[in-house]
Amino acid sequence: MIGILILTTLGFISGITIMLISNDSSNINIEKIEKMLPGYNCNACGFGSCKGMANNAIKDKTLLKKCRPLSKEKYQEIIKEFFYEK
Repeated sequence: MIGILILTTLGFISGITIMLISNDSSNINIEKIEKMLPGYNCNACGFGSCKGMANNAIKDKTLLKKCRPLSKEKYQEIIKEFFYEK
């Protein structure tokens, strides 16, 4: 019985640790993408700000095409760096 409790506790702690690590790397990418966006916060994309765009783009890269002020070169740079496409 004690062995089951120990293994359950270790599994729970490992799960939380993995979740925290993966969220940190995702937040770093969101911040980097936001810095690469034009920074106008013009709401042309429908997300209200460049931070909102970056937060949603990390889940769906096609949303980057909604950013009207984003140059084609910068778009391709973001795709190449964060989504590993050419």
